Amino acid sequence: MSIYSQSPDQMVRELINNANTPLVPFAPENLTFGTPQVVTGNPSVNATVKVRGIQGEVYAGQVAISYNRLDLGVLYRGNYRPEFTALGQSTLYRLLPEINKALGLNLTKNDLIDVDLKLLEEGDQVNLELRAKPGSLAYTGLATILFNRRQLMLTDVLPVEAFEEFKHADPVLEGYQSAGLLTWGQDFTIIAQYLKVNRYGNNYKGSWIDEAGLRAGLAQYFGIENWPRIDTSANSKMTIRDYATKDHPDANRNYQRVVVQTSLRSDGYSGTAFFHYNA
Repeated sequence: MSIYSQSPDQMVRELINNANTPLVPFAPENLTFGTPQVVTGNPSVNATVKVRGIQGEVYAGQVAISYNRLDLGVLYRGNYRPEFTALGQSTLYRLLPEINKALGLNLTKNDLIDVDLKLLEEGDQVNLELRAKPGSLAYTGLATILFNRRQLMLTDVLPVEAFEEFKHADPVLEGYQSAGLLTWGQDFTIIAQYLKVNRYGNNYKGSWIDEAGLRAGLAQYFGIENWPRIDTSANSKMTIRDYATKDHPDANRNYQRVVVQTSLRSDGYSGTAFFHYNA
């Protein structure tokens, strides 16, 4: 069956070469095929196709040849149902490389009618029809093969239960509320007058110009009670900075500016706060 491991156009060219022994062998570079037509009423042949010489190459003109396309139904003598195993795919076309590898064929999308494998019956073993297209150069009919559909277990593909990319930057600490999750999606424009920052305060780490007004505004308008006061000690890691949102990688681009308060860890809050507002 080595001839069937060739593509259909290679198969037909080889048959023409063997039957005619041309001085210059017919090849893809000098010979092309039209669309096969069905021949009826002739027991010797079942198809005809126009063969054309490629312009500028060895052969010119065209000729119609008649021949018998191979019936897929008798490819395995009609009494044997080929069987193969592969990963499940959504369509027959996506499965073709595995079919060809298992059966020793070189079927293409030009030869077979596609099948939506999602519509096949459930189960690990299904019957799959290989039905020739009317325009297939080498094949006609249909064959049924047995497809052992293997599925991948997600537990094998995704052995890791947690991904760092899906973890929020704020640490999850018992007894603390995430400052980032609490503030990032809110619009603090209504208290923008209290978001003014003295960037040189707190040993040049930044401080609120009106901390009391900020704490009162958070409580009145957002229900955020007891917002932590700034730790002004020399060991404080907290910083407060005002940015245009385009200049901070974690800012919410739906707003114009954001005041970012980092390293919170007191009064029931932890992490980084984002006070977005429009100027």
